[in-house]
Amino acid sequence: MNGKSKIKTKIPAKAKERAVQVNRLQRSADEMGKFDNASATSVPMAKTAAVGLGIEIVFYLFLLVFLLSDNTKIFYDYFYERGWVPYVLTYLTGWSLAILWFKKKNLSNQANVMQFKLLPEDISVDIREDNVGDFYTHIKRLGFDPRQSFLLTRILRGLEHFSVRKNHSETADMLKSQSEIDVTMVDSSYVLIKVFIWAIPILGFIGTVLGISNAVSSFGGEMGAAADIEVIKEQLGQVTGGLSEAFDTTLVSLIFSLFVMFPTSIMQKDEEDLLNKVDEYCNEYFLKRLREPFSASSISDSGQSGDTIDRIENLQAYLLQLQESQHVVARQMTQIASQFVHIMHNTSIEEENS
Repeated sequence: MNGKSKIKTKIPAKAKERAVQVNRLQRSADEMGKFDNASATSVPMAKTAAVGLGIEIVFYLFLLVFLLSDNTKIFYDYFYERGWVPYVLTYLTGWSLAILWFKKKNLSNQANVMQFKLLPEDISVDIREDNVGDFYTHIKRLGFDPRQSFLLTRILRGLEHFSVRKNHSETADMLKSQSEIDVTMVDSSYVLIKVFIWAIPILGFIGTVLGISNAVSSFGGEMGAAADIEVIKEQLGQVTGGLSEAFDTTLVSLIFSLFVMFPTSIMQKDEEDLLNKVDEYCNEYFLKRLREPFSASSISDSGQSGDTIDRIENLQAYLLQLQESQHVVARQMTQIASQFVHIMHNTSIEEENS
């Protein structure tokens, strides 16, 4: 019985030790997502794909209006009578517009965050080691999600880094590296839209090639059985009409690519301007207010510098005294030389008289 009880107590202890080791190796969910601000510029792909599909359905329902008149029926034919390519073009365009709409929403939320005082001077004009926690608590009290804002992420990381390192230059370097990360993140968020901008004209050319091949193949199949010149003319007319319809997909794709390209360029510029504003905010309201704590080394350094200044002042005073003594010696030497010349002159006169 004692042996069995010992075995039962050893197994939970080993399992507990193993669990502790696993917990040391693995990062918690809070640590992994603490400053993950990818959602500040990225959008949910599943939602945007569904919204893009909804835009396509609404667009095709709207095209039914053009059936009311023969003059506008051509717009209906562009999308309903040109094969499968216009459907794909419309879906990719709707998906791209949905992505831009979500990104515009994120951008407006970030601009709203910048309207608040994130580092109020009411707490303190200077950001020091002893009041970093007060600023951190104030930002948390505002209720914004740091992962949804580049500015909040930048400031919170700066506060935590300064509270640990207590160094202004290291905090500035960290914020600079974070700025580069944000720029890269914004650029990567437009990869899918740039693929769509590339794919939409290519799909238009594919639709044109398919239309041309269908028109030429239909003409070649009936050419051998045609004995009358009128039948040949009729077939040529159908081929040329098919060729004109084949180029409609290229026209639609080029127009759709323009509809996607211009808003994408404007949105990307707006996000880059936002990053510039975040950099300016950190430089103006955060970095220049950081105050490093006084340490013993800084005090000793200041004491050593004071001793050095005193030594320099003493050395300057000694040099002044030495210069004055040199002037006194020079005057005395001049007087001795003049007296010696006078004595020699008198001696020469006495010798001449004698």
